[in-house]
Amino acid sequence: MTKPRDLVRELWNWERCKNPIRSLRGRLGFPDADELKFLGLSLCLDDGSICDLLRNQPSTGLEVSAYFVLHGYANAKQPVPETAKLVSFNQLVGGQAYYKAFVERSIQPIAKTFGHEPALLVEAAKLLGGTRHAHGEYSTKIYSLPMVPLTIILWTETEEFPASANVLFDSNANDYLSTEELAGLGGLTFLRLKHAAEVLKTKT
Repeated sequence: MTKPRDLVRELWNWERCKNPIRSLRGRLGFPDADELKFLGLSLCLDDGSICDLLRNQPSTGLEVSAYFVLHGYANAKQPVPETAKLVSFNQLVGGQAYYKAFVERSIQPIAKTFGHEPALLVEAAKLLGGTRHAHGEYSTKIYSLPMVPLTIILWTETEEFPASANVLFDSNANDYLSTEELAGLGGLTFLRLKHAAEVLKTKT
């Protein structure tokens, strides 16, 4: 019997996704180059291999997520200006259907990973090109894809409440990705923040 994970890999593999992903060269914020760089990753348009630029080594295990979001991003026809209006995930088209999964894969892991070290969130985001923002106690804005920013907000633990987090999108996010794809991008962004934090800790 084929396992669900195997089905996902059959769907989101380089052979199936290469043409749409290659179409991103010089489009939607990506330069006209032989590689696509985002979230501290570099995807080779020749063979689909991915390099972790944070560690300067091949990256394994992220291919499915990367191909999934890039394939979706390639479907966007043209750039749509940012609105500067932030919306939560469940305000996206059909967001309530995926909200529980988004919380479990993105929001809760951010709170758990960075709740006791909130400044580390901002520093990790900087390695991914992020900038600090003024929302909440600690927050950062990261362009997870060239035209898709995520604003990540963290509230630290208190005597009354555990650490909590939120991830907000520009209201134009669905012009670039479906809500399911935005959920995948949120999960990938968390993983890269976690990797960036690990890199920072090895330097201290």
